[in-house]
Amino acid sequence: MTKPTFLLASLFTIAASALAPAASAQFGADRVAKPDADELYADRAMKNGWYDDAEERYSAACEDKSRQTEVWARNCRKLAHIYRRGLLDGQDYERSKALYDEACFDGRDADSCLEQAHVSFKGNDGNQDYEYARRLYERACDLGNQTGCAAYGSMLYRGQGGMMKRDEGKDYIQRACETGDSWACERARGFGFPDRRGL
Repeated sequence: MTKPTFLLASLFTIAASALAPAASAQFGADRVAKPDADELYADRAMKNGWYDDAEERYSAACEDKSRQTEVWARNCRKLAHIYRRGLLDGQDYERSKALYDEACFDGRDADSCLEQAHVSFKGNDGNQDYEYARRLYERACDLGNQTGCAAYGSMLYRGQGGMMKRDEGKDYIQRACETGDSWACERARGFGFPDRRGL
């Protein structure tokens, strides 16, 4: 190998190794962005009862789909809380449901799934819908939320919102309890299931 060719090859190797960490870093796991100044202000506004301000900030963040999915979905959920709780002009379950659903299904926010599932299960909006609640609890479970898994299992076990599947329901509840989810363990005890933790 001639000297210029060797020098060129060496420079290429050095350049490639310098770029390697940056290239591999771009494929690492996404980190959920921390709340920015607007979201922190909105959170503080909620605590102080400045609901108009909170609504404005959460709404802007919820609508901005150029942001990280977890961020806009989280803000949609917080905005939905305002409408569900009636903190502005009375409760608006239709509006909160649309936001929870968007955050749950499009934004992959398990907490949003749980919030709307609870409303649908209890019928707080005047429309008790076990079938929809079951679908939302299953979605929360698919997203890794163990309380969602236990609730889905409970509905399977009882045959609420669909076919009764006792063995499958029991398994969901027990597995969620094994992860340490306290609500799942309460369900397991309530149904008289053996405690499988520690096995």
